[in-house]
Amino acid sequence: MRFTLFFLTILTVLSACKKDKLDIGSFWNCNKAQNLDTTAISLKLFGSWNWRKQVCGDGAGKTKTADKIIKVTFRTDRTFSVNENAALLTQGNWKLVQVDGNSWGLELSSASEYLHGRILLCDNQVLFNDSYRDGCDNLFNKNN
Repeated sequence: MRFTLFFLTILTVLSACKKDKLDIGSFWNCNKAQNLDTTAISLKLFGSWNWRKQVCGDGAGKTKTADKIIKVTFRTDRTFSVNENAALLTQGNWKLVQVDGNSWGLELSSASEYLHGRILLCDNQVLFNDSYRDGCDNLFNKNN
């Protein structure tokens, strides 16, 4: 009985760890299947997003769950703001630019550590995928 309980505990812990991982491949496939052009990407970006997770490096690193409230807002006039716990971190203008071949990313007039890399959109989430350059991947959920 103790062995069974121990085995179930280990299995539960391992499966919980897998759920916490950021599956870049799934985001890549979901984004690619949508065949989004710059207009569609912009329309999907407009609005407010809450930071959820971060993985740095090649994806083998540990997933960091958001430990502060980071809110990014993209406006239709091509301005953006990044707030941490309601305090303004940065703001400026944004535009879409090609990065890494046929992918799209942001060019910002004022830098933000959360918004680097390829934009991968899937459902109500956006992944700023910068691990291909040994940077960090940042996952956001869209506010309704």
